[in-house]
Amino acid sequence: MLAKLLGFTPDLQSDTPGALVDCTNLIPGEKGMRAAPSLVSANLPALAAPAVGGVVAVNLDNTKRMIVGTAAALYEQSSGAWVDQSKVGGYTGGPEARWRFCQFGNATLASNGADTIQQSVLTGVFADIASAPKARIIETVRGFVMALATVDGTYGDRPDGWWCSAIYDQTSWVPSIATQAANGRLIDTPGEITGGKALGDDIVVYKDRSMYMGRYQGPPVIWSFLPVPGEIGAPCQEAIVSIGTAHIFPGPDDFYLFDGTRPQPIGGDVRRWFFKDLHSTYRYRIIGSHDVANGLVYWYYPSTSSNDGSIDSAIVYNYRRNKWGRVSRQIQCAVNYISGQINYDSLGSLYATYDDLPTVSYDSPVWLASKALLAVVDSAKTVQTVYGVGEASSFTTGDFGDDWRYSTIKGLRLRNSVEPATAACSAYGHATMGAALSVGPTATYADGKFDILNSARWHRVKVDMTGDVEVIGYDPVLSPDGER
Repeated sequence: MLAKLLGFTPDLQSDTPGALVDCTNLIPGEKGMRAAPSLVSANLPALAAPAVGGVVAVNLDNTKRMIVGTAAALYEQSSGAWVDQSKVGGYTGGPEARWRFCQFGNATLASNGADTIQQSVLTGVFADIASAPKARIIETVRGFVMALATVDGTYGDRPDGWWCSAIYDQTSWVPSIATQAANGRLIDTPGEITGGKALGDDIVVYKDRSMYMGRYQGPPVIWSFLPVPGEIGAPCQEAIVSIGTAHIFPGPDDFYLFDGTRPQPIGGDVRRWFFKDLHSTYRYRIIGSHDVANGLVYWYYPSTSSNDGSIDSAIVYNYRRNKWGRVSRQIQCAVNYISGQINYDSLGSLYATYDDLPTVSYDSPVWLASKALLAVVDSAKTVQTVYGVGEASSFTTGDFGDDWRYSTIKGLRLRNSVEPATAACSAYGHATMGAALSVGPTATYADGKFDILNSARWHRVKVDMTGDVEVIGYDPVLSPDGER
């Protein structure tokens, strides 16, 4: 009987039909589980230093700017090169000070917690907004720029503090009932502010184990903040992903979806596995990335295998199908990339021969002009788009068999929506659930199946694949031992 893949489900009982106890570079697709797309170079030179934040900013006339920050500078992509758009003297943020960005009309704003909030209007270099505070986090909502976890000349360092600019004026920050610029603190719960994202006309402010709903009230209050019940929060700004109608984020003990009512846990299939695999010392480095077209959220994180806390893994959630996947990938930050750099005039300068063209399909979004594409800055400090051919991938099934009798697996057939280029199957077995696995034979893929023989009470198989595969399910053939 066909067992349809349930996605990456390491926390489910292992004999659940369709459960996957492990997978590599496999993510939820439209019909089943598909190979994660590989990274393809965006043909930009390496950055001068590690990337600590980036954005594709969209002006009111729909022109787009790709900006990536390092600890000391802000760079803008222009004609296949990086142009330094830093303010005079550069910046003082250290390697742990991330750049956060927001767009306010034609003004692209940037903050790193160490320097006054920066702005660049339409084009050109960034400069201080003289009256603005320093802020670790910035966001735009309802005609205001919100600055969170702030430092300023009047109140000093307030990691629980918030400021809002004057309404519809990002350059005015002096508190005033007339302009509605204001500030305050969130002290009903302990800890510093770790994130803040707009949700409709409201803003949700996060601490590590608490949340606040911020709502515009008008003068004299301006903004009011009410705690959300429960001890749920987010580790950092980048971990919070807005999907338009809700935020999705890893909390202290689960993954949550918050639509403005109450946080709903969604990580039941992976929760225990993830928090065991996450390097807890560096959980503040988690970075979320939203693949809107496919309904996927990637959370890149440092695993326990990362000795220095560098990001080496990703867990992937399909919020349309409520399924999970996994990817192995080393990155510095996630950022969109503006395509449209390739045309007949530039082709020869970018690629010497046709064989040098990127390995992506002809219908890939990479070829669409001015399309903002899902991308990352990798460990080599280069921008890579996430639209290549499928990575080498694998999945390991849960257990199937019987507590009372031995059986022989005689074959396993895959149900695919896209067949693998190549595949191999390895058989495993154990006499009792929870006992150590014994290694059985392997078989190669032919005619949609694996011809494999292995005897056990409980069976498990690992399938290794190459190519743009999408697997819907698997169908093993078991014969009770002693029967033909």
